[in-house]
This record gives sequence, C-alpha cells and structure tokens, in this order.
Amino acid sequence: MDDPTSLPAENGRYALSITEVGVYVKVYPPKNGGQPLHQSVILEELKKRNITLFLLPAIEKAVLEAKGRPVLIANPLPPEPPPAVPAEIRVHIRPDRLRAFVDVILPPDASPVSAAQILQELHAARVIYGIDHAAIADLVDQGSGTGVCCARGKAPQDGTDAVLTYHIDIEAQGRPEEIDGDRVDFKNINKFLSVSADQLLLEKIPASAGIPGNDIFGNLIPAKHGKEIALPVGKNVSVKDKLKLLAAIDGQLHIAHGRVGVLPLLEIKSDIDYDTGNIDFIGSVLVHGSLQCGFSLKAGGNVEIRGSVSGGVIEATNILVHKGIQGMNRSQIKAREDISALFVENASLFAGRSVTVSDVVMNSSIFAGLKVAVIGRRGRIIGGRISAGEEICSKTVGNHTHLLTRLEVAGNPFLKDELDALRLSVTTFESLYQESKRLLGYLNVRGRENLDTEKQARHEKLSTQCVVLEEQLQETKERITDIEALLKSLKPGIIRVADVIYPGTQVSIGRLTRTMTDALQHLSLYVHDGEIRISADY
Repeated sequence: MDDPTSLPAENGRYALSITEVGVYVKVYPPKNGGQPLHQSVILEELKKRNITLFLLPAIEKAVLEAKGRPVLIANPLPPEPPPAVPAEIRVHIRPDRLRAFVDVILPPDASPVSAAQILQELHAARVIYGIDHAAIADLVDQGSGTGVCCARGKAPQDGTDAVLTYHIDIEAQGRPEEIDGDRVDFKNINKFLSVSADQLLLEKIPASAGIPGNDIFGNLIPAKHGKEIALPVGKNVSVKDKLKLLAAIDGQLHIAHGRVGVLPLLEIKSDIDYDTGNIDFIGSVLVHGSLQCGFSLKAGGNVEIRGSVSGGVIEATNILVHKGIQGMNRSQIKAREDISALFVENASLFAGRSVTVSDVVMNSSIFAGLKVAVIGRRGRIIGGRISAGEEICSKTVGNHTHLLTRLEVAGNPFLKDELDALRLSVTTFESLYQESKRLLGYLNVRGRENLDTEKQARHEKLSTQCVVLEEQLQETKERITDIEALLKSLKPGIIRVADVIYPGTQVSIGRLTRTMTDALQHLSLYVHDGEIRISADY
C-alpha cells in the first residue's frame, strides 16, 4: 500500500453546472494535504457569468461539506435574447471597373451604418479612386438603400480620327443653279469646277492622341489614338504646312482614285449642250464637239472647238473654231487676243488683236484691235461691218447685188476704251489711298497699343488696304504706259483686197469715208493728203 505522504498535494476544487432547473455546484475536498476551496472562488465565477441572484448559504454549506455532490445555489437563469442581426453592406463593381454600387440592408433593431463602415467595405473591395463622399453621406442619412453609386472612374476619351475639310463646294458639281428659289437653270449645272492657282482646296485636321482614364481601382486606362489619314495629293497641287492642299495652277478640280488634283486643260469629248451645261472655266478648254444654240463657254485660257458654233457665246483669250460660226444673230464671240474660224455668219466677234477667217464672213460684225484677215479658198466679206485697228485684208468684198458692206480702220477702239477706264481708276485709287493713309496716320498718333479691340482691327484693315491700293495704282499706271506706247506704235490704217471690191462697199479709214461706186481689183486703200487713196499695189 502506497504512503499518502509520497503523493502530490491537491487543493479543493469545484465544478459549476447551469441547467434548465437551476445552477448547481460540486465542491471537492483537498487531497494529500492540499488547501480547501474558498467560497470567494465560486462567487467570482458567478460574477463573471453575470449570475447575481444566488443562495449564499447553500454555497457556504457546499464548501464546508466538500462532498462532491451537486448543490443547488441559484434558480434557473432567464433565457438569453437572440443576438441582433447586424446591418449588411454589399459592394457591386461593374465589369468595366468604372463604377461601384453599394447596398445597405438594415434589419429591424440593427444599428445604423456609418460612413466609415461603407468606406471600409469599399476599400476591402479595392475601390480607391473616384469615391463619392456625398453619395455615401446621403446613404448614411437614409439608413439603407440599394444600387447607390458611391465611386466613379474616369472613362478614357479616345482620340478623334483625322478628317479632310474641303474649302470648295464639291457637292455643287453637277447641281443646277437655282433661280428665284423655286426654279433651276439646267443650262448652268456646274459640271466642271474651276480653281485658281494658290487657292486652298482642302485642309486636314490631324488625329488627336486621346486622354487616358482611371478605373475605380486606381489603374490607368489607356486611350486610343485617332486614325491618321494622308493628304490626297494629286497632280498640280502643292502642300502647305503639311496640312493644306493648294492648287498649283489654274484649272479644273479633278478628284479620282482617292487623289485631288488640278487639270490645266478642260477636255469635253461631246457637244456643249444640256449634258454639260454652260462652261465657265479658269483654264483652257478643248471641245471635241460643237457649241449648241443658247449655251455659253467662258475660259480664262484658250478655247478650241473642233466642231462648230451654232448660236452660242464664247469668251476666252484665244479662240479657234474648226468648222465655223453660225451665229443665228445671237452669237457673241469675244477673245482677249485672237479669233480663228472657217466661216462666220450672222455673228458678232470681238478680238483684242486679230480675227482670221478662212472662207466667208457674211452679215456679221467683227471688231479687232489690230487686224481682220479673210484670206482662204474663197476669202469673202459679204455684208455686215468689219472694224480693225490697223488693217483689213480679204480676197473679195461685197457682191454683185451691191449689198452694203462696211469696212472700218480707225485705231484700236478696245485700247482706247481701256485707257479711258484705267485713267478713271487711277483717280479713284489715289483718292482711296490718300483717305486710308489719313485715317491710318490718325490711329498711329494714338499708338496702336492704346487702341481698343475694334480700333486695332480697323488699324489692321487700313494697313492692308493701303498696301493693296498702292499695288493697284502701280499696276494700273504701268498698264497705262504700255497702252500709250502701243497706240503710238500702231501703223497707219490700210485695207487690202486681193481680188474684187464691189460697189456698195463703204470704206472708213480714220475719220474719212468713201463708198465704192465701181468694181475694182487687186487694190489697197489708205489715207494720203487728207483723203482715201486707192493703189493698184495689193
């Protein structure tokens, strides 16, 4: 048998049981010389368990007896209320990561949420950019809510694509001209667009790089760069500042195969009629067909018509009509320099220098600054009025019926008219120039830096106007000098007839006039000693 003194000492202990019928305690005695349990230990345990209504005598008795038997020390405890359900905060993030929405579910008796709690949940979801504190405050004030946007990212702004802006109305091509707003003129259909040298045709607006954005996680969202486009450089154009396309020459705008160019020659492979409409072109024009009645052709350069003219109107620098002009008493053919045709009938021709007809001029009015020549297989002038600055020559003038045919050589009427107009322009330009300089000097005295916006704009306009007027004055005076020299250089007027001049022909040279009474051959008419003389020397 073991010696009790050799075993370790054990102090008194207790065991507390909480049951439906009450609170029990078991107290065990010490062993092998250990210390007995003190009741204060049990009281401290009850305090921790918030048991305040207990039987102290029963506790004292259980500690005193220490028999290890259950002793009732308190009545059954009241049931504990169920724990309160806390508010629920849920964060939803859109797939594009540009918005975060918050739901706050607040059950009954739950404590309201705070802004700090919502921010904590957002941070837990890694949302750190674009937080809307005002929306969070409103949600806290409302107590609950669903689908409330509490964070917004910044979407990237993609760059814009480069675009070409036309400075000419290309949509006007082929569009009939409007008359009085409710009718259209199908003779003016603008089928061909004319452009001038150095005229701005189109301009490129470059692509932009775009602006990056940020998602709600704080990550950078790159933006797409706009697509670039090349300038559609065609023939006879120039590029300015890498963005502007200008016409390099006068001509027809030509857009084909994605390129913009300028053609110096407008080539029309058909007649000028309702299919083409009237033509007004800045360059030269080649017509493979004819100019039909009622239509007009105006050109800044030369005109060549391989067919005929039937009652049409032409204005150009030089004019060549292969098959002749049937004017129908309505054609007006005007050339700044020369006109050439196979025949002319019932038409009016005006040329700054010369008119050359191969066959016949009949019942027409022809005015040339220098010379009219009707020399060809027949070379006949029959009826009408022929006027030239220096010389008229023909094989035959008039006919057997003594039809009135007037020939006039009287200096260059065009140059004289132009000279009068230029002299009047000089007076006008000088008056405008002096007035502009006076106003500009007044503004300069005040000092440009002291001028308001309106007067600064006026100063700039006057400065430009002075430069332009000075250039116009210089150009006009130079032209006056050239015309005066040209008029002085004109030869004495003369009329030459290689075959026959018939009676009924009226000849005017300068201020002198003579009517032919006999048929004469191979002669020249000129002024000598104040009268029109006839020489047999053609």
